Amino acid sequence: MINLGRTNTDKFALWWRNIDKLLLISILALIFLGIFFAYTSTSNIASEKIYKTDYFLIVKQILFASISVLILFSLSLLDPKQIEKYSILGFVIAAFLLLSVLIFGVEVKGSKRWINLIFFRFQPVEIYKPFFVLLCSLIISNLQIGDLKIRIFYSFCVLLFSLLLLLNQPDVGQSLLISSVWLILIFVSGISIIVLVSLASAIFFGIASAIILFSERFSYIFKRLKTFVDPSKGDNLQTQKALDAIKQGGFTGRGIGEGILKEKVPEAHTDFVIAVIGEEFGILMILVIFLIITFIFVRIFSQFYNENNLFRKLVLIGLSCLVYLQSIINLGVTLNILPNKGMTFPFISYGGSSIIGCGIIFGILLC
Repeated sequence: MINLGRTNTDKFALWWRNIDKLLLISILALIFLGIFFAYTSTSNIASEKIYKTDYFLIVKQILFASISVLILFSLSLLDPKQIEKYSILGFVIAAFLLLSVLIFGVEVKGSKRWINLIFFRFQPVEIYKPFFVLLCSLIISNLQIGDLKIRIFYSFCVLLFSLLLLLNQPDVGQSLLISSVWLILIFVSGISIIVLVSLASAIFFGIASAIILFSERFSYIFKRLKTFVDPSKGDNLQTQKALDAIKQGGFTGRGIGEGILKEKVPEAHTDFVIAVIGEEFGILMILVIFLIITFIFVRIFSQFYNENNLFRKLVLIGLSCLVYLQSIINLGVTLNILPNKGMTFPFISYGGSSIIGCGIIFGILLC
């Protein structure tokens, strides 16, 4: 008779022996910080404006964080070959969910990016992004498909399909994000600089052309750019208050519960959570968060250099850059260095879709 308990124990022991413990601890630290800051940035909003109770949103965040941790550990227990094997299936499911937005999506502030479920609004692009990286990595690394240019062409078709879906929503921020990650993937694959620059120019020219040709659909982009270039010609309330909050917080912050940004800006707990943290806990805490996310990136990058398998190399660099670029964009918007993109900070911002998507990304990276 097979001792299943012994088998599971051995499997867990092998997992614990091989897992990057410092990376795991850093990821869990981000998750716990996200729960804590979700509590400090959402309780007043929940009680006064939405659910008439102090703890509804934080309970939801804890639930989503728990699901994310479960996904993270489940994926990290898999063999890397299983991740490679099921990449296509995962992409097909994620693409179906993204396509379903066209039919079942709900429109919020002029964009149709969410599907209304019973307990929350689900944003399929957060699930789609990691599987986009997996599929492109699989195509580029598959020598049986053909030479490098052919493989890059097929992966470009995947990117084009993704951009058509995202720009239709419209979601320019996520379109630029996955385009940047795709360019990083083909750069790592060994493509020439001339081809890389040509493709980058074509992609960003194509996105810009779509925005100009369908200007009515992308009117919010022009408003944001106009406000970014000249704040006096638009509504720059959110960004300005976020900057003021960070200034008022100083280096050590005003103290927990003493911030007022979360009461004045509707998206403070999502898009501008870094400003809420800066106001109550100071620039020091923002630096701590970025040190953690930078340590995670550097830790993964060091593994990238030690990895010989091209598929795994591409996945490591693609997923880590996906997370790090999103973090930089969120901070850039908060500091008014970049126009508002409506992009969350990984694990720190409130949001079920985002935190579950991050669980998938880091589960694959740990694997």
